[in-house]
Amino acid sequence: MLKCPSGQAAGLRRATAVLTGLAMAAALSAACTPVKPFVPEPSEVPHGQGRLWQVEGPGIETSYVFATLDWPDKRVLELPPTAAEAFGKAEVLAVEGIGDRYLRAEIYTEENMELSGDQTLEDLIGARSYGILTWHMKQRQRRPNGKVKPWVMWYYLGGEHFGFSEYESYENRAYEYQISRLESRAEEADMEIVGLMTEQEYFDIYDKIPLDQQADMLKVRLDRYEGLPPQTKRGQFYLDGDLARLDAIWREYLSWLQPATAATLNARRITDRNLVMAERMVPWMQKHSTFVAVDSLNLPGEKGIISLLEGRGFTVTRLQ
Repeated sequence: MLKCPSGQAAGLRRATAVLTGLAMAAALSAACTPVKPFVPEPSEVPHGQGRLWQVEGPGIETSYVFATLDWPDKRVLELPPTAAEAFGKAEVLAVEGIGDRYLRAEIYTEENMELSGDQTLEDLIGARSYGILTWHMKQRQRRPNGKVKPWVMWYYLGGEHFGFSEYESYENRAYEYQISRLESRAEEADMEIVGLMTEQEYFDIYDKIPLDQQADMLKVRLDRYEGLPPQTKRGQFYLDGDLARLDAIWREYLSWLQPATAATLNARRITDRNLVMAERMVPWMQKHSTFVAVDSLNLPGEKGIISLLEGRGFTVTRLQ
């Protein structure tokens, strides 16, 4: 939340007196207005409440699926008691992907991230959006690469957070992520750590989206990047186990996009990944008690991982 102390407010008043642009005055006014978080109604999805589920059934060892939040927030770093107990019973930690910086360097190359032929980024997003992008890059003392694919700039501008920032991110700032903490904990417990997706598959999530839809994603990001970004209490929703509300935030973001773009992004970021990860976690569950830690958005819904596991005949019980 942004607050203006009296000294700052006085400085703003003096500055406003010499400003001739109404747009600048409006921007200064907005800068001192506390931002109210976006609080959506929860979506009606199966398994919309919870953070931890137990998975049992014929042919598998008792295993667990835990919802994670990709946000550097100290409130989410520690496992709650029930999850800590389940973690202690498991022999394998299965996460979405294990970072391999050498393999990543081979995949995230200029050649793989740049447009082919004579096509430019400005051709795809238009002069107006490219101008906005150039302005924002200048604030970071950079300039855009006109040959890079739109998804690369979308990602660079925080696209992975889907246009939302955390309402109290600075108050609860942490300097590591939840998955990193889980991996460290697994190493200390001598657990095997496995990934459910490869580095190439991660790269392909956005790279395989058609260029016109990548352009739509970037233009929407730029249009909404100009003003104060929407804020949500994602950290609190997660701590409350309110996956339905996190799902509603995701659906709100999709509503900003063209319908075809939204459908493609939802398939590549959510439903396609769910099928892959659900398929790959089962063999580990067949051999060992496995603690699966995956993003909160991939668990709820009729096509979420919890429903997919139930569809395979397993009994999935919410523990928390």
